[in-house]
Amino acid sequence: MANEAQQEYWNGEVGERWAERDDFMARLLEPAAFALLEKISPISGIDAIDIGCGGGSQTMTLAEKIGMGGSVLGVDISEPLLSRARQRAIHTESKRADVEFLKTDASTNQFTANSVDLLFSRFGVMFFDDPVAAFANLRHALRPDGNLGFCCWREKSANDWINLPYQAIRSYLPEQIEEDPCAPGPFAFARHEYVSEVLENAGFSGVQITPCDVPMSFGPSRGIQDAVKELTMTGPIAKLMADLSDDIRARAFEGVVEALEPNYSDGMVALSGAIWLVTASK
Repeated sequence: MANEAQQEYWNGEVGERWAERDDFMARLLEPAAFALLEKISPISGIDAIDIGCGGGSQTMTLAEKIGMGGSVLGVDISEPLLSRARQRAIHTESKRADVEFLKTDASTNQFTANSVDLLFSRFGVMFFDDPVAAFANLRHALRPDGNLGFCCWREKSANDWINLPYQAIRSYLPEQIEEDPCAPGPFAFARHEYVSEVLENAGFSGVQITPCDVPMSFGPSRGIQDAVKELTMTGPIAKLMADLSDDIRARAFEGVVEALEPNYSDGMVALSGAIWLVTASK
């Protein structure tokens, strides 16, 4: 999806829907954000940019890690999600870095040169039309000893939260068109060789890419149907389900419920998420 299409997508109905579910998404992706923060161990008092900050939950966590004296600028293209982020900042009381939010395309925005110590992103950098140009532009904002740290999804087959429901609904889907694996989207950086190539071509050095598995828990719910409903409203599965007719969607949903019953306990469907933790230096 091109940057222009991304702008329209995230400022329309999808953006509104994600903003409404932001508390759920924050809980779902919290383990990934914590794993990334543990990996990069941000120094107190630094200045950072959170790329693709969405509803701002990880922005606030990063600000708390950095502490007073530092700053975090959260940037995103979605006004509905940024509105949620600003509300979260107002209602979060803690000793943290200063936080601001900006609606902009991080791939082309002219950030002040040599102005920040850290470029940070939780699943926000896989959607650029031209990733090399985007990362080169972002690198311009880093101070000479600045660093980059982000997390991204590994291949779909390694992500049970995607693969298990997909296998359950596969027989109900029309024939799927083979996509360019590096096209902008959630899994554009699934191949670590490609990620290394992009960052090195953008001018970064010392690229390190570490596999990490994180829990993906859907719930809490009063029954497995409610937990599976949350799952089927999330990520690529949501789009596949939305494209089905009502009767086929209902049958596909029951197939997912049956497939995930072994993973349901205490009101939660617990699955695994497979990510890369990526770090680099200017």
